[in-house]
Amino acid sequence: MPSLFLENDYKRHMSVNAATGLWQCFKSGEKGNFIKLYAISENLSYRQAESELLFKSFLSNDDFLQEVPKEKIKKNVNLQSVLEEGQADPLTPESYNDHSNAWLFLMDRKLFNLKDESTQYYICKEGPYRDRILIPFAKNECIFYFQARSINNNLHPKYLNPPVDYGVRPSAILYPFDETDDYVVVCEGPLDAISLQIQGVNATSTLGCTISDHQMDTLKYFGGKVIIAYDNDSAGERGLSKADRLRRQKLMSEIYTVAPPKEFKDWNEAHVKGINLKDYIENSTNEYTFDYRMEESLKRL
Repeated sequence: MPSLFLENDYKRHMSVNAATGLWQCFKSGEKGNFIKLYAISENLSYRQAESELLFKSFLSNDDFLQEVPKEKIKKNVNLQSVLEEGQADPLTPESYNDHSNAWLFLMDRKLFNLKDESTQYYICKEGPYRDRILIPFAKNECIFYFQARSINNNLHPKYLNPPVDYGVRPSAILYPFDETDDYVVVCEGPLDAISLQIQGVNATSTLGCTISDHQMDTLKYFGGKVIIAYDNDSAGERGLSKADRLRRQKLMSEIYTVAPPKEFKDWNEAHVKGINLKDYIENSTNEYTFDYRMEESLKRL
């Protein structure tokens, strides 16, 4: 096809793989995935293009968005269907008497910011997410994903995501964050990200300690400093190593790292104990270089 990067390209220097969405311009050297191509053609940021395509479920041939026949989509797998069928109630100050257990869960973890009405949770009363707090992922006032967190210690697993049959894999999702900031802190779970955001930290979550190829692609086009902030355990260390491998494969600049204070298991626990996490992150973040990795390895000997 005629290249988007050349004028009057009658020799057609650009090719697009219709199956994978990968493309390149042989003359200019520009190349990338379909999201980047859509962003360039529509004059959008990478994140804006990603959001639009995700909401439209346009990338039906990609490995993280699947075109599922309507008859195979399970009922009650998305937040909208749960709300429409009356299975969940919003958690507001007025609902305390009706849902005291859910309120105590949030207040014990200091996750409800009364000064920020955009922080919204729901409690599921029945159905597959019963006795779970629903944490919505919203972009431009559109809820495009959610995670369900158990408030009952006897209810396992602790976290439930919508089934993949719904069409979106967790590996395609980052918890919403400020895309215009000059840094983003990447932690494991959405409650950690919310804890940091309440303290004024621009944070997101990869829904686990293993970052996916697609999530790293999103961070590549973020434009600011990427700070991996997984938990203080071996799984977090492995996740950090994988993030650095992906970073090198994608020719990104160095990433940075910071872990929760060592006396706490995660960011929410440190938040509950009153640690000033914004100051802590500013003072404790390190570039994830070879020298840093060697120093950390020697500390563990």
